[in-house]
Amino acid sequence: MPLLLTRQLQKDTWLGIWQLQEPVQDLLALLPPHADTSAMEGKVHPRRQQEWLASRVLVYQLLQLYTNEPLVLARNEHGKPYFPNQPLHVSITHSPKLAAVILSGQHQVGIDIELLSPKALRVADKFLTEAEKQHTASNETATCLYWSAKETLYKLYSRKKLIFKENLVVVPGIEPNLLLGRVQVENFSKLYQIYHEVIQEHILTYCVDSK
Repeated sequence: MPLLLTRQLQKDTWLGIWQLQEPVQDLLALLPPHADTSAMEGKVHPRRQQEWLASRVLVYQLLQLYTNEPLVLARNEHGKPYFPNQPLHVSITHSPKLAAVILSGQHQVGIDIELLSPKALRVADKFLTEAEKQHTASNETATCLYWSAKETLYKLYSRKKLIFKENLVVVPGIEPNLLLGRVQVENFSKLYQIYHEVIQEHILTYCVDSK
């Protein structure tokens, strides 16, 4: 099984990354029998099915670090994944090559993974403020990093639709692998720490709301 890594971030928070190699049928066989796969039915392309399944296989493997109960992963009205009636927080992301999951028994979490490509540069005007453009300086990796960081914030907040250029602000942190990101909407403003790294030509960003 191409489980690339598992990493304990805090006492009750784990990160996992899966390398997509298995075909759809093999991934289906790795899911527990009680897992709900109905959401996969709308994904016609086998690659999309593979991404979806790999991320769910990873969720259930990380879940074994917390419980052996047959919990079923669901999605709430905002599309956020969760385990009903359980004090567990989960965030999921995937690309055509990697899937990543963060799971916590205590804190809200967000995660995103993006393949490094020129795509972020082409749409930078849609999600970067002028101040953020000063930091990214039309650099492909930096622009992709800020895009991923805002995706992580979006998943972490996950209570209403956000406009990336208006409601999400990212600035450099004081550590090399750290960004600071703010979610700012009416009656709510909060600053978060977003950690990042490069894995197999992908930008990985994640946040654990432990404050």
